[in-house]
Amino acid sequence: MILPQSDPTSESVTTSLRGPVVPSVYSDLANKIMSKTRLSLMCVAALTLSTPASATVVGRDAAACVAGKPSVQVHVSGFKRASGTVKIALYDSEGYLEKGGKLRKVKVPVTSASPLDVCIAVPGPGRYAVMVHHDLNGNGDKDFSDGGGFSGNPRLSVTNLKPSFRKTAIEVGAAPRRVGIQLQYLRGLSVVRASS
Repeated sequence: MILPQSDPTSESVTTSLRGPVVPSVYSDLANKIMSKTRLSLMCVAALTLSTPASATVVGRDAAACVAGKPSVQVHVSGFKRASGTVKIALYDSEGYLEKGGKLRKVKVPVTSASPLDVCIAVPGPGRYAVMVHHDLNGNGDKDFSDGGGFSGNPRLSVTNLKPSFRKTAIEVGAAPRRVGIQLQYLRGLSVVRASS
């Protein structure tokens, strides 16, 4: 028995158990559109997951970090309590930890024990050190209950409260540099990091 054949120049629509099958020209187009849509959605999802949540940057120099100017965005964590103020000081190698040696300082209130992002502008690209002081009672003095830390997070001790510039130095380029500093507090005769 010979079955009639379809015209080779026309597209045929075949049927399956699910109903008519779309001609291959249309299915190829649909597959291309779907794959591009899936690829776009996967790219958006990957970017969303890989980009950290934008933290609110505070301090009088916040505009420098937001505008992408030379600055340091200091991520301070490990607050013992939500009280007082946090002071961020910027030094270069020449005036490091000397009286009057600060290039710049920023002071902000501590209203939460959650980490805080504070921006401090720098004069230009170069090597700097950042010191953080948590004035726990807000009296403006350095008391035994206060916390502190440095860029590079060197371990502090009662006999070594001033690490070398080499241990705390960071390179800052033409854009903001993000630096994490974990606060440390005196406990008895030891300096410990507060649990955050």
